[in-house]
Amino acid sequence: MKTLWNQYEQAHAPGVASDPWRLRYHLMPPVGWLNDPNGLCEKDGVTHIFYQYSPLEPAGGQKGWGHYTTTDWKAFESRPIELVPDSPLDKDGVYSGSAFVKDDTIHFFYTGNIKEEGDFDYIYEGRGHYVNTFTSGDGLTFSEKRNVLKNEDYPHDLSCHVRDPKIFEENGVYYMVLGARTRNDVGQILVYRSDDLAQWSFHGRLESDAPFGYMWECPDLFELDGQKILMTCPQGVEQDGYRFENVYQNGYFLVDGALDEHTALSSFAEFDHGFDFYAPQTYLDTRGRRILIGWMGIPDAEYSNPTVANGWQHALTLPRTLWLENGRLYQFPIEEVLDLKRTEWSQKLQAGETVDVGTPCFHATLTPLTDSFHVRLREDCEIEYANGLLTFSLKQSGYGRDARHVEVGRIETLDVFSDTSSVEIFVNGGQYALTSRIYDNMELNKIVSDGPMELVVRAMDAYRVGKDNYIGSQV
Repeated sequence: MKTLWNQYEQAHAPGVASDPWRLRYHLMPPVGWLNDPNGLCEKDGVTHIFYQYSPLEPAGGQKGWGHYTTTDWKAFESRPIELVPDSPLDKDGVYSGSAFVKDDTIHFFYTGNIKEEGDFDYIYEGRGHYVNTFTSGDGLTFSEKRNVLKNEDYPHDLSCHVRDPKIFEENGVYYMVLGARTRNDVGQILVYRSDDLAQWSFHGRLESDAPFGYMWECPDLFELDGQKILMTCPQGVEQDGYRFENVYQNGYFLVDGALDEHTALSSFAEFDHGFDFYAPQTYLDTRGRRILIGWMGIPDAEYSNPTVANGWQHALTLPRTLWLENGRLYQFPIEEVLDLKRTEWSQKLQAGETVDVGTPCFHATLTPLTDSFHVRLREDCEIEYANGLLTFSLKQSGYGRDARHVEVGRIETLDVFSDTSSVEIFVNGGQYALTSRIYDNMELNKIVSDGPMELVVRAMDAYRVGKDNYIGSQV
């Protein structure tokens, strides 16, 4: 299987690269389908970015892990596919997982998906959902896979949906968080503990005071400035006004208390309010930055991506650094992304004035000079702010994406990172974010506002990616 997948990738990547919607400064699958970022870590100066990968099927199929590496976030290598569902421990999918670096070794943990033959719903019966592990000294060569948890190791009230292990160390003890769905359709996080990263025992659960969705997946537990934060993606949460507008949500809880004592979760806060953001994962780099990457997509959405017809689908978000400010999680692209600028210029944007940026690949900072505004970007992308409500909308270029909203008391700045077929918007320096795919003809690259604004525009350079990726022609 590994040989087949690599051969298919090499044979079809040049054709996929000809798609004009191939992104310039985002990571994509060389061919086929991409979803969750996995196994993010830094080892010996090399950052490893794994991701859920189905090279044979741009609409999604059997999953393994793809792999990029970088030392500077500007030049990347697309590594050969090594992790495929080739074991009885994961015969129906090498599902999402994470990496934990300890004592010069990278410890990987992931969900092995096993579907039994028969008439099963695969939610409450018929599915093996194992936690498996393997190790690496360099992130390029890997040990044999080994199982650490099976169905019988989970509490009896759990469904067959337990997945996405992530490791957190506190007071010399290792904790594993797992996304879970109970048989009563309540989402929660299972917590296991270990003294050696090899033997794991059930420790407890992280739960909201009242049921909040039927499944919490893609958990990530980490600490910022002494505050523990649990990121997760709840499924089955009903829309509440302008909150929870997507089919599935992304966000975080603040966690009070040590894991070996009583813990309590805050109310849930949404993280990214756009159409295409899910399954974020973080890691701590050697500079002490908590860096996050998300999947620039979402499962089961009603809107679509026309790139499927061209042999590929989805991408990863820009890497974002995280910090806490007044009890809120902020995010903004890392400085290496900002350094991709090729040119920079600024001006006072007058009401009704059209500015031609000259490229779909730009970073624009807009500082409104009025309390309300209406900005038009590119062909049919619009950002409107009035009466404390920010509205981001697309028309034809959205392929079914219509409008998303954020309630904001005041807007001081908007930072727009536009690529050939994506846009990431950061409000007030990272207080809020909206991420979306966008599919226009990339010929009308304008910025127009109905009111005066200070404008800074930077044309962005492309990532340099090793030959195996075929990232596409220069735009």
